[in-house]
Amino acid sequence: RGRSTFFDGLILASNLFLPLVESVMERVSLALGSLSCLSKQNSIFASGVKELTRLRCCHRPSFRSMTTKNSRLTKEQQSSLWEHVKIPEMQLQIQDLIRFGRNADRHTLMASALFIQKDLPSRLAKRIKELQSLPVPMYSTRSIRSLAELYEESFVRISEHPVPKSKELEESFSVMLDDIKEKHRMVQANIANGFMEMTRLGVPKKFVQHEDVQNILSRFYTGRIGIRLLIEQHLALRRDSEEKLKSPGSAAGSSAFVGCIMTNCKIYDVLMDAAEDARAACKLHLKDAPAVLVDGDRSLGVQYLPEHLYIILFELFKNSMRATVELHGRQSDSHSPLYGDDLPPTRATIAGGQSCFVRISDRGGGIPPDSVHRIWNFGHSSAPQGMGELAGYGHGLPLSRLYARYWGGDIQVLSLENWGVDCHVRLGVAANGFAPDQAEWTKRERAGPGGGPRHGNLFA
Repeated sequence: RGRSTFFDGLILASNLFLPLVESVMERVSLALGSLSCLSKQNSIFASGVKELTRLRCCHRPSFRSMTTKNSRLTKEQQSSLWEHVKIPEMQLQIQDLIRFGRNADRHTLMASALFIQKDLPSRLAKRIKELQSLPVPMYSTRSIRSLAELYEESFVRISEHPVPKSKELEESFSVMLDDIKEKHRMVQANIANGFMEMTRLGVPKKFVQHEDVQNILSRFYTGRIGIRLLIEQHLALRRDSEEKLKSPGSAAGSSAFVGCIMTNCKIYDVLMDAAEDARAACKLHLKDAPAVLVDGDRSLGVQYLPEHLYIILFELFKNSMRATVELHGRQSDSHSPLYGDDLPPTRATIAGGQSCFVRISDRGGGIPPDSVHRIWNFGHSSAPQGMGELAGYGHGLPLSRLYARYWGGDIQVLSLENWGVDCHVRLGVAANGFAPDQAEWTKRERAGPGGGPRHGNLFA
């Protein structure tokens, strides 16, 4: 009875003084240390803290109430933020960005700046809403709160900047965008730190892996891709424009790139850069790395962002290489470990036409069957912490899929138990110069026995 009364008292106190109680919870959880060494009274108190944390994991106040209670914004700014959340978010398309940014001049930059000042506040407001929609224990961590405050600051800076209708105002607006981009560079690390803070406070992992939390983070990261893309595209167009002014006779920035989009991005070149960097990371942390063998169409080019393609392929390569070295290499349990070129190679295949594909295959033993359904969850990782860029934060694979899906593509993973993994990346864009009547499958369909059309029963 006393234990139940204690829980009821804690819950009542939390409803009345939520910020204070959460702060006390954090300090108490850190101070209690190992529960096995506590007295009976402290054990009861620690159980109460854990029970309150469990209840709070399921509690998410409304966005408006969270904005009012925990924001540094004025009432007018909060009202503006709430109105911007209601504005629909426009889907960006590569073709539209190329069409708008080709042969960029001063008028193009002015139009870009005006569009960004109108469009970005609603995107930032939605990201703030998503962060504040996270369960209380996660939003209450220092890392997530500071991240929400950073987005609020960026919302205010862009909204309240003078309308960039002149060259000078456009320049100051661009300087501000560059600063915002740099300050938002460590967003992924902030959320990963939030996960670790929750773990230290004793919040069970199942709450972090909950479907609602995963959906919120997926929407947040997808929106972040669009925000960074608009900023990077504007700043890249500005650099291209400045280069043209410095050397009017050159075609710099007009053929290979339109802003940050490469008009003929060679998949093979980006793939090899990602593979070499993944091998270097693997050698740094595991002292060895398998070779990479590439087949398929090495000349295939697409209109794409090299940075996005690199992020996707680097993540898949480093996962494949780490699994291969851990199973077959010097850190394996094998009595005859393999080294260097004797390790089973990672194989990559490039193909495409109407859509472009990259397949990456390894001999890393596959994914444990009980983990396959969790590989797309933020915060899930089979690697220990402290492996730097190689692994351990549980964001790489789900983020890579979001980058692929942003342009209409996808990533599919097929695990062959006790053998390896096949990763299929579909980019969602057609190969440059693709003509449907020249596709291999159309030739095969047109040419049946004796040159006639192929129809009917395959086994007839």
